[in-house]
Amino acid sequence: MSPPSGQDLFWLPLSLEAQARDAFFVHYVAGTTTTWDFLRLYYSTSSSDHLALSIDAASLAYLSHEMHSEAALEIARKKYVSALRTTSKAVQSLDLVAEEPTLLASLVLDLFEKITIADSKHNGAWKSHVNGALALVRLRGLDNFQDPSALKVLVRLSTNFIITAIASGDPVPNELVTLRAYAGKQLHAVDPKWHLTDLMIHYANLRANILRGIISFDDYVRASLKLDSKLQSLSNEMPESWMYNTTILDHDSERIYERRFDSYTDRHVTQTWNVLRLIRILLNQSVLQYCLGSETSINETVPLLIQTTSDIIIAMARDICASVPQYVECKGIASTRHRPPPPPPIQEVTPSPEESNNTPGEPCHINSASRLLDIYTLIFSLYIVGGASHLTSFMKPWVTTQLHYIGEHYGIRNAELVARILEEGKEINPWSVYTLLGSYAFVA
Repeated sequence: MSPPSGQDLFWLPLSLEAQARDAFFVHYVAGTTTTWDFLRLYYSTSSSDHLALSIDAASLAYLSHEMHSEAALEIARKKYVSALRTTSKAVQSLDLVAEEPTLLASLVLDLFEKITIADSKHNGAWKSHVNGALALVRLRGLDNFQDPSALKVLVRLSTNFIITAIASGDPVPNELVTLRAYAGKQLHAVDPKWHLTDLMIHYANLRANILRGIISFDDYVRASLKLDSKLQSLSNEMPESWMYNTTILDHDSERIYERRFDSYTDRHVTQTWNVLRLIRILLNQSVLQYCLGSETSINETVPLLIQTTSDIIIAMARDICASVPQYVECKGIASTRHRPPPPPPIQEVTPSPEESNNTPGEPCHINSASRLLDIYTLIFSLYIVGGASHLTSFMKPWVTTQLHYIGEHYGIRNAELVARILEEGKEINPWSVYTLLGSYAFVA
């Protein structure tokens, strides 16, 4: 039996588990993102109990997140406990430990942890599943990952591992670097997102080293500037197909910051650019804080560093703001300029007051899952602009306005949550906010 496509799913079965599985496969496997399309063969109940239970747990957790269903979350947690127990038995079995379903179960259990937004610092399971998956790859041997589907599993593991390491403040082991080199060679991976992910390994290790006191502040500054230079080079070398078009308006617009917006080919290109930008903001902000608040052996360059890092932070923040209107503006020039029509098109209906948070009588929008994901990917980048640096504090009112609009107009509750975090002005580790948003469960 084939998994449903986004066009096939009109009526969900009555069973909550069946609803969840269909929603999960539409989003992750066959429709919106396809980043888990190696699970396609397991749409029907898997012969491996541990994988079937893991998919059930993650599916129900996803449905709970999307529908705000406590009932689905309660069942998901029970399925998760059963999946943990059966996966543990599989790992102890000589016959099952090296089988693909056991590796996939570990990855899906990790996805459950990210969907349910467990604490990245105080929950061992938040990291244990990717560590376990890497150990299973080691056991099988990289040479046994040859076909495209198996290589996609390695890519998924490497991406999840790197992001987990960053959010947890842990270094990325050399074994993971070797895995990426192998997968990259087999897949002939040369696109900008692949190169950016490689640079994210350097960022993860640099962050882990300073958090653990392994390197001095001076060495941290030098390494940060070197990494920032590499990120700048990557942006300068983007292929033409990854470039964006800039439009300058002759009038103000509530959804457009400083009359400028940029138009991108698609969400994946936009997200890659914005991840590059937000990492540059975080790197330069840490260098700036050091220059302003510490004695340093590089005193003679401090004034220039302060100016340079400040300019980069503001430029990257403005670029992020300019990426927002294409996806967030509902009607207007930014929503259509250089943008292919969304499949399926947005439909307009006039709801009853009980059915809508909008003003009664005004049209509301039924948006495709793909469009909602487009918008969701912007939330963390907007948070970085609004909260990572005092230099961009003048942008915060615009940022919080957009986040409130996303929450109210598109029904994305986490946008409202992030807006409130910014308005309260609390000092929060940015990667804790990333964890709060579900990490790569929704945006990678």
